[in-house]
Amino acid sequence: MARPATPPPPSPSQAYLLTPPPTAALDKRMLLEDAEIDCKPLRLFNPDEGESPDSFFEDFNEGTDVEVSERSASETIPSSEGSVPTSLISSTSPINKNDALKDSELFTSLSVAPAVTEPFPFLKLPVALRRKVYEYLLVVPALICVRQNHRVSEDQEGAHLHTERRELMAGIAYALPQLSVDGYKVLFSRFASTNSNILLASKEVHAEARAILYGKNNFEIAKPSTELSPPTDFSVRLFPGGCQRLVTKLSIRIRSFHDLNWLFSGGYNVVKNYYRGLTTLTLILELQSTDKGFGRQWAKAGGEQSKDYLIRLQADVARGLSGGPKSRKTIKVPAWIQLRVMFSGESYNAEIGGANNTADESKREQLRQDLIEVWETFRKGGR
Repeated sequence: MARPATPPPPSPSQAYLLTPPPTAALDKRMLLEDAEIDCKPLRLFNPDEGESPDSFFEDFNEGTDVEVSERSASETIPSSEGSVPTSLISSTSPINKNDALKDSELFTSLSVAPAVTEPFPFLKLPVALRRKVYEYLLVVPALICVRQNHRVSEDQEGAHLHTERRELMAGIAYALPQLSVDGYKVLFSRFASTNSNILLASKEVHAEARAILYGKNNFEIAKPSTELSPPTDFSVRLFPGGCQRLVTKLSIRIRSFHDLNWLFSGGYNVVKNYYRGLTTLTLILELQSTDKGFGRQWAKAGGEQSKDYLIRLQADVARGLSGGPKSRKTIKVPAWIQLRVMFSGESYNAEIGGANNTADESKREQLRQDLIEVWETFRKGGR
């Protein structure tokens, strides 16, 4: 059979392409005849040159570290005579081994934490910084509700069938922080930043830290009411020995002023006697809203004049503090006793006041200001 015809040979001015047909511009095409190829003969072993074959099989000795830098495709490096021109080439430049070692050590120090071989010299810090650490670990943004420890009287038979007769004991039954009015109580350890283990570090740290724990936190104690079982008795030690004198802030939560008759009949001197470091006693008047209970009774009625309203409000507060409408005694409020009016849902740690967005909030703020104004009247001159 006759063989098929082969393609005609290229003309002398052309040659077969060295690469497949390009997809880019024509300048990417390289003809075989335009390429200058350095065809040097291979180096063969010649024993006459005095070189032994063992030199070809010696271990390779690494040189210094090199740094590779790439050039752009558009940058062309002139080629030497007898070499193939190219548009991309990598250049190498030696660098110092010491610099490379420093970079390696720096990377190691950033990736691996240094081992702790000695304890941190905490007591060498300034006192102001140590107090900041204690406040961060031991002070909570809440009202710490403290309850007196007690036990059921042993001589009472059938205590589980009748009203239990209790006796107060020294110490705290529980101390749970509460964040807002009518809110839930939580554990001290539930706060993310608190850690009471700092008290166990050393005697010196314990002495400094407990002053922050009892001096900076706000503790709420039971109101002085005879309805409690057993009644409040401030002579029974509540806090650990040596710590009660460190307490500077106490709070008493009330729903009305009727339970404060004992306190303003001289009871505040008893409180001050057993809490020598006390600087502020805050009465927290908790109200549900301006439409229920005492909030509705004390709120300003529609069409009532401001002057008549303040007189009526002052008379209502005075009757609650004095113990009844027939009492004629003068009521005076010491300067270290403050009044704070709060409504359901408000935070104990938040500052009261600010912009009011609704009519109900505006009415609450107005009642709060009026009660504080009446309280300041008793503080200045009494009745």
